[in-house]
Amino acid sequence: MNDKLKQPTEEQLRLLIDSMCGQLGGRNNGSAQIVNTLIRETVKFRDKLKTETGEILTVCDTRVALEALTEHLSGRKITNGMTPEQKALTQIWIDRLTLFRAS
Repeated sequence: MNDKLKQPTEEQLRLLIDSMCGQLGGRNNGSAQIVNTLIRETVKFRDKLKTETGEILTVCDTRVALEALTEHLSGRKITNGMTPEQKALTQIWIDRLTLFRAS
């Protein structure tokens, strides 16, 4: 099946987010908590999107959102051209990370 048509499983989401975490400096207890938070939020968003709109959050959408989050965390401006779903997921992650840092 085409990547654009597949809804990622929780394991696929974990692998994608783990990959990003590795690129940002490895895993420790703090980063493991962050990764778990991002995965939970992604699964909630994926399921809510499917229930409320019938839209499927794809592997491609998740990758684009991860790239945007990486840009944000690196202090760079997030690129344009993202779909509303990709923007929403990126913003959810940014908001959760902001709350995580504040606690």
